[in-house]
Amino acid sequence: MEQRSAISLNMKKLKIGIIIIILFVPLGYLGIGYMVASASLSVNPGCGMWSENTPDNWDTDDDWESFEPWNDSAERIEIRKTLDVTNYQIDSYQNVTFSPRGDTEITLSGWYVEVDPEAPVVILTHGMPMNGKCKPEMLLMQGYLSEGGINTLSFDLRNYGDSEVVDDYFAVGQIEYKDILGAYDWLLEEKGYQPGEVGMSAFSAGGGAAIAFAEENGIGAMWLDSAVLDFPLLVKNELERLGYPEFFAGPAVRVGGWLVGVELDARSPMEAATNAGDRPVFLTHGIEDPRVSIVHSENFEEIMKLEGGNVSTWYVQDRGHVDAIWGESEDYEYKVVSFFKSALVE
Repeated sequence: MEQRSAISLNMKKLKIGIIIIILFVPLGYLGIGYMVASASLSVNPGCGMWSENTPDNWDTDDDWESFEPWNDSAERIEIRKTLDVTNYQIDSYQNVTFSPRGDTEITLSGWYVEVDPEAPVVILTHGMPMNGKCKPEMLLMQGYLSEGGINTLSFDLRNYGDSEVVDDYFAVGQIEYKDILGAYDWLLEEKGYQPGEVGMSAFSAGGGAAIAFAEENGIGAMWLDSAVLDFPLLVKNELERLGYPEFFAGPAVRVGGWLVGVELDARSPMEAATNAGDRPVFLTHGIEDPRVSIVHSENFEEIMKLEGGNVSTWYVQDRGHVDAIWGESEDYEYKVVSFFKSALVE
């Protein structure tokens, strides 16, 4: 009798344990997914410490806190502090506004710089989290291209800089690619550019906007620097860096999709590698990049080569995340200007 009671009690405990597992393990699984996704995707509206930067008056000042967790942080800070950017101040620029393609309810803010009415133009796209057209590397890129005789449109994606804030999260290009297309449409409609005369560039998480290159054949060339081109891979890398198992990547991507309102792997920037056709693409990445693995660019390059695409690469030794534009300034300026001059129709 006592044995039967003990068995009955153990069965009840087992059932309770199973119920607890069924109820709480998935919640924990999704909870970790939420923590990873929300931390990765939360936006920081405005321009923060760079809010006073304009094309004619900017510097490389930073609080430098985001550099400290990484290897070689002292060198990474030094190359930004010591580069003389006075030659890349732009006296004449136009404040412009436009809307994403297909959504006139959102207003985006940009700086249009025209140095030659006969020259092609390049759309500049920033990364995240605190970011925008005000970020020093964005202004430096605009300066390089302007010095090289190429027109530019640098702008804030939705939820950033001076553009309209419509959400709390960044959709890693799944939605923002329409902002790039809006910039492209504005250039054709307001400035008279033709398809093939417009290129695009992107830093870091802005690489998700490569979906725009896949969507619009009129964008004639693309330059990607340290670009995020596979969000699930980025999540896995981040989890590994933070010491968490990679299997949490699944819930992070899934919960992230719930947060932004669109599946984060519904479309991939890799589409641009598949259907670039003969449009030129240039990939540059620091070999030692601890933030966005060089594997993103290597995989993109491999797909382009398999498709017979026109891809060039510059994988930079001993450089980390978005470092080459600072530490290899002369080479970077020469390469980016030469690329767009040869790639775009004049």
